[in-house]
Amino acid sequence: MFLIARFPAHTYAVLSRRKTLSMEFPTLDKFPRKVLARIDIQRAFILSRLIVAAERLQIFRALHCKRMKAASIGRALKIHRYYRDPFLNTLVSLGLLHKAGDTYWNTRFAKKYFIDERSIYWTRQYSKECVQAYEALTVLEKALASGRSYESIKGLKKPRYTEVMKRDRRVAEDFTQMLFHLHQDDAEALARYLDLSKHHALLDVCGGSGVMSIALARKNSHLQVCVLDIGAVCRIAAGNIRRAGLSRRIRTLTGDIRERLPIGYDVLLLCDIGSVSKKLLRNAYESLPAGGLLVAADRYFSDDGTRPLDRLISHFVGSSFGLATRADMVEAMRTCGFRAVKAANVYRDLWFITGIKPSGRSE
Repeated sequence: MFLIARFPAHTYAVLSRRKTLSMEFPTLDKFPRKVLARIDIQRAFILSRLIVAAERLQIFRALHCKRMKAASIGRALKIHRYYRDPFLNTLVSLGLLHKAGDTYWNTRFAKKYFIDERSIYWTRQYSKECVQAYEALTVLEKALASGRSYESIKGLKKPRYTEVMKRDRRVAEDFTQMLFHLHQDDAEALARYLDLSKHHALLDVCGGSGVMSIALARKNSHLQVCVLDIGAVCRIAAGNIRRAGLSRRIRTLTGDIRERLPIGYDVLLLCDIGSVSKKLLRNAYESLPAGGLLVAADRYFSDDGTRPLDRLISHFVGSSFGLATRADMVEAMRTCGFRAVKAANVYRDLWFITGIKPSGRSE
């Protein structure tokens, strides 16, 4: 990232501590109609890639609350003059930058979607994931014909992202804190929906940043919570928990969900953890006491497999979320012994599926 050295370290700390805003994506309907009218859908990927490049170069952060001449922007971001002006002018044409003479500055649109509603972690991590998606799409036809992944076609070994985070502290921080900001609204929706008045201890399995645990603990003052994840992520979650003032009620625990889950919790939460295996569901069943509650929260596919669209297209760029529908998840929970299983669409395309462990398991 070219501009990281330009911002002092305390700037990132302030950004990470500021009040989190409700986050929206800059979907096409947010752009002016006159801009959309000029976009050929088959070439829209070029514009998308240019916007990703602008995020990776941190153009909008460089222009935050100030104006700069093209030459100064080029020097700061290391953009060759051959591409500099066409690049900046494309962003003007898209409604992301203003221009007067040779001077550029952010539009309100850019400020809202790329500064006010984006943490620095999102800027770094999400733009990197977008670039990886573009790479995967270069072999799409071969993938469609063979059923193989991008890595398989290219002869590459795809490392488990958990292993990458164990090795690289920056990756762990960017990925985990990106999700912390992304899932704020989801966490509030979950806290409003769940009635935990008769439960006392919750295990947040693969709890990541702790965003769900923090919202649930704030809503339920009697609840004790534990975030279970790999060590590199737990360290980051502990910081978020400390800043939320909840260190006495939320703790972190390093663990591996491929092994038996810890006992002593009457609520287990599985939120946005990718494909959930029956082995994990059975482990959850065995670790819960009678009357214990399992909560699965995710953007599951509709029963006909046609929604949500962004989860569908992620399948072609290496998504680990699988193709399970809501009905599949409900049936899997019932098969593993849970009863009173129900699914509820509470917020946008986020679904909560809950099940109770009965006092006696019927075979």
